[in-house]
Amino acid sequence: MSLDTINRYALAMDLLSLDARISIVVKETGLSAGILRKAYVDMHHRSPASGSLKTSPHFIYKSHLRTKEATLYAVYFRIQNVDEFCQRTITSYRRYSSYIKSVSSSEPILDFSEAWVISKWLTNGTLKLVRCGHCRSAKLLIDEQQYYVCCVCKT
Repeated sequence: MSLDTINRYALAMDLLSLDARISIVVKETGLSAGILRKAYVDMHHRSPASGSLKTSPHFIYKSHLRTKEATLYAVYFRIQNVDEFCQRTITSYRRYSSYIKSVSSSEPILDFSEAWVISKWLTNGTLKLVRCGHCRSAKLLIDEQQYYVCCVCKT
C-alpha cells in the first residue's frame, strides 16, 4: 500500500469523524462510496445523512444565530495559514466547533458539510467576508449584494 493511499484513507477517516457527507469524502479521496458508507456506519452506528449539499448561500440567513455562526466559521477559515483546502477546512471547523461548545455548552448550528460549502463559496468568491466601515464587525455577504446594513451598529 502506497503512502498516497494511506493518506487518502486517513483523510477519509478524518472527514467521516466530522460527519462529512459521503459525497464530499468521495470527491476528496477518490474512495468508493460503498466502502465509505460502511466505515461511516461502523464509526457512528447510524446511516450517513442523505440528500444533496446546499446549492445556495441563502441558507446562512435563515436565522440570526445561523448567520453569526457562519460568520464566525468564515473568520476561522480566513485566518488559517494552511494552503491545502481539506486541512484548512477541517482545522477551521474544529476550532469553530470547539469555540461554540466552550462558550454556549451546546452543539454548533453548522454541520461540517455546511461549513464545507461555505469554505468553497469563500474560496470561489460566491461569499465574501467583509468588515463594517464604521464598527469593524465581520459580515458574510453574498457576492450579488452591493449594500448591507451592519447588524451591530446599524449603519
